[in-house]
Amino acid sequence: MRILSKNALLTMALMLCAIVPAVSQPQKMEKEKPFLIGAGLGYSFTGYREETYSPMNRFLNTLSYTIYGSIEKGNFFHSFNVGFFMGNAEMASGEKPVLMQEFDPQKGEASYWAHFPRYLDIRGNIEYALDYRLWGNKTFPGYLGGAFRADVYMQLAQYPSITGLVSLDLHASQKWIINAENTLSFSVGLPLFGYAVRPAYAGADQALLDYSAENPLKVITLGRIISLHNYWAVFGDLKYHHGINSLISFYSGIGFEISRINFPRPRIDSILRLNTGIAFTF
Repeated sequence: MRILSKNALLTMALMLCAIVPAVSQPQKMEKEKPFLIGAGLGYSFTGYREETYSPMNRFLNTLSYTIYGSIEKGNFFHSFNVGFFMGNAEMASGEKPVLMQEFDPQKGEASYWAHFPRYLDIRGNIEYALDYRLWGNKTFPGYLGGAFRADVYMQLAQYPSITGLVSLDLHASQKWIINAENTLSFSVGLPLFGYAVRPAYAGADQALLDYSAENPLKVITLGRIISLHNYWAVFGDLKYHHGINSLISFYSGIGFEISRINFPRPRIDSILRLNTGIAFTF
């Protein structure tokens, strides 16, 4: 019994010697996951004025769709955003009828009727940003850099009003890592230089019709250089993430846009977007 008790005590002592150092060592930090990708569904409140068609203010409240992602590598922060919505825009004071005419060659008479056209507004954008960390700490890092952005504005009614542009933007991002489960991030972009194709009357522009029939790529030659003298805008996005586990997080966000294109006739847009969705980190 004494031998057994001595052996038991020796075994317990050896186990304690092995366990105590392991317990006393700090737990290793969970490996950082630099990749994030998410998708969301939201609602956009939009007001715009497209003067290539008519100097009227129109409003559109509709569903919007977003895809976004980010990669953190050292001090570099890559991010991309894709957004899209479409719907029938309306005038605040009610739609005005368009007087239509049809001529009967047999009777030699013309008939008239009122037509209320539908104004389908389409908006899409793609943005890729590359920022570099310049201020803050691990829980409040700030980044500054640039972005490449492509935007499409379309209004389809009696004839289409189409705008397509690409731009190089000044871009900044700010993150606040509240704790392991909650993160707040904000980004803002300001276009500085780019190129835009924006026919004055897309449905009646002879050059546009000819180029579209001959070689659609020639339509690009109808554009012009854009900068602060004829185009200005600000794009912002605020997101809050709540982690469910190491892979999945839910998010909610607010986005906004204010823009003005001054040629050949002005187009002004103001957009407020509320959205929510799911994101994956890996």
